[in-house]
Amino acid sequence: GNKDRHLFLNVINQGNSNPVMRNTHLSLDIGPRYKDTNLLVPYLNNLQSFQPSAIRKRGKEWWVRPRTYAIAYFFGVSNSRTRNSPRFHRQHFLAEVQKNWNDTLGGLPYAIRVMTKGEKPPSRLFTHMYQDSIFCPTLPGDTPPQKRFFDVIMMGCIPVVLEFDSGQEGKKSWHQDGGHSLDNSYPWIKGSNSTHPKKEIDYRSFVVVVSGGVQNVRPTIEALMQNYTEIRRRQLTLMKYAPYFSYGMGADAHKYPDAFSKILESLRFYVDGLDSLGE
Repeated sequence: GNKDRHLFLNVINQGNSNPVMRNTHLSLDIGPRYKDTNLLVPYLNNLQSFQPSAIRKRGKEWWVRPRTYAIAYFFGVSNSRTRNSPRFHRQHFLAEVQKNWNDTLGGLPYAIRVMTKGEKPPSRLFTHMYQDSIFCPTLPGDTPPQKRFFDVIMMGCIPVVLEFDSGQEGKKSWHQDGGHSLDNSYPWIKGSNSTHPKKEIDYRSFVVVVSGGVQNVRPTIEALMQNYTEIRRRQLTLMKYAPYFSYGMGADAHKYPDAFSKILESLRFYVDGLDSLGE
């Protein structure tokens, strides 16, 4: 039918989207991916500070500059609309911090706060705190991935995730045990076969991956805090990849390599694959 000749845009995570949208032949989705014709894309943040020009004009010195905080993390712990959510890892993390953490981490203070309904501070506070922190945990939410994950990258903060065994042999998940594998959760990730292999993004080159549960977040970060060279390498890798999570609009449209250009690369890769099959 005609529907197989169109590209659909699905801006609701696949698990909560309309079944009609989930069953379209070719679609752009924020994830997770259920079939090869779901092309994953980043969440949209249309603030001016997240435009490609704003990200690209920050020089190397901005990305590796000293920060005030070791960690910044503002988060909610529950969502009454989503049952059996992996958000419980956030509650466990909070309990771990309250019980076993002292006032500093690797010699720097940290900012960890639970956000309750009706008490959300202005977004400029989030921006300031995330930009002034070395690491930003993005612990599991309702679905993989999260908007926060891409936002902190574009703010120059190194994401910290928990790692689990996925439901696929030999593959990992950053969402939950038995959860969606990385190649079905993050746009253009290495091994996803969603774009040419030379144009894939090596997320592990900048993301801090914590195995074994929330009790290992602190020792993992403390070990990295002793290695400035490694932190600097990850920050410069953020600098390399961050523009690809940004959507150029208005004066920025079609001006820089960004999420739109990565989407076009994915579509070209998909069409070339059809051509090779004679379809």
